[in-house]
Amino acid sequence: MHILILPMYYPEKDSSPHRGYMFFEQAMQLVKSGCKTGLAFTEQRPLKNFTWKRFRKESHFQISAEDNGSFVTMRMHAWNPKLSTRTGGIIWSLLTVLLVRKYIRTQGRPDLIHAHFATWAGYTARLIYKWYKIPYVITEHASSINGNQTTPSQAVILKKSYSEARKIICVGTKLKRSLYPYINDLDKVTVIPNFVDTSTFKFSLHQTEKEKHFTFISTGNLNKRKGFRDLLVAFHRTFKEMPHVSLLIAGDGEEMQSLTEQIQSLQLQGQVKLTGRLSREELSELLGTCDAFVLASYAETFGIVFIEAMATGLPAIGTECGGPEDIITPESGFLIQPGDVEALAGKMKALYDTYEQFDKKKIRQSIVNRFDFQLAGQKLLQVYSEALKS
Repeated sequence: MHILILPMYYPEKDSSPHRGYMFFEQAMQLVKSGCKTGLAFTEQRPLKNFTWKRFRKESHFQISAEDNGSFVTMRMHAWNPKLSTRTGGIIWSLLTVLLVRKYIRTQGRPDLIHAHFATWAGYTARLIYKWYKIPYVITEHASSINGNQTTPSQAVILKKSYSEARKIICVGTKLKRSLYPYINDLDKVTVIPNFVDTSTFKFSLHQTEKEKHFTFISTGNLNKRKGFRDLLVAFHRTFKEMPHVSLLIAGDGEEMQSLTEQIQSLQLQGQVKLTGRLSREELSELLGTCDAFVLASYAETFGIVFIEAMATGLPAIGTECGGPEDIITPESGFLIQPGDVEALAGKMKALYDTYEQFDKKKIRQSIVNRFDFQLAGQKLLQVYSEALKS
């Protein structure tokens, strides 16, 4: 079986090296499962980084191929005015069609295309189906769908993208329900969660002495949707007078400066640290030194940071926002409503007070049993087989 993956984002020159790494991991698992696998990605380099020198020497819409010994990644080194607009999305889609045409000429015709995000990879897969008759499946990740934040224009694209997909994969059960208004055949929708490389995120042998030092950790892009402001307020309410309790926030983004100022205004400089962006290996090592995980998101379609943290054995606190409900159980942590700062403060204190009741080995095993990447290839092969038969 020959599978071509179309991701909406992937590591490129101006991005984090682990941006879109899960698509690389998916391709590797498919190869291990016996599939011929390829990946095609049209880069999304923003015009604010444009210079004539870069255009001439690096990124003039040329196509390159990278063979890592397991699969080929074909790239178009492109620029995009604004992918979030309809015009930008259509431009990206047409460029990706040209890229896939080149892929077919050099690597052969795939049996199936696996697109990630209906806008715009799924829309592109539909164009390819129209012209080349290659069937496609879509995995949907978009949190905007969970939050009913799609515009009428986006809804049109979603319906077109899903209309001729053989299978539609959702990463969470709430997302599956949220997709119903856009889908003409509910039988082709299935739930397959994201997965974690449990060989990278290993079980931690760290011993907690909570009366001496206890560390909460939170990870994610530093934007308003992740609820870091709520987290800082909740932490201040509960642990300001407990200096041995600390909070690490790992990530980078638009809220970095405002969160720094909030930490200073709350006088938490001695207890709270912003680590900045970390590599996967650095994050795994840091998780192994911490005691509990917390993220106060307003919207998630899944929440891969939860399974990364829990794979190391950490109990977790999350919100009922579309993803964590499928991950956190009463044995592994607590769930609260998004935006409920009082409840967040209470559950952080409850987790600290009852910490000895959480079995780190069982938390780790629950993640391995449900979300280990070795399961990904098996589940995807089943979906692909059903898609090709339908």
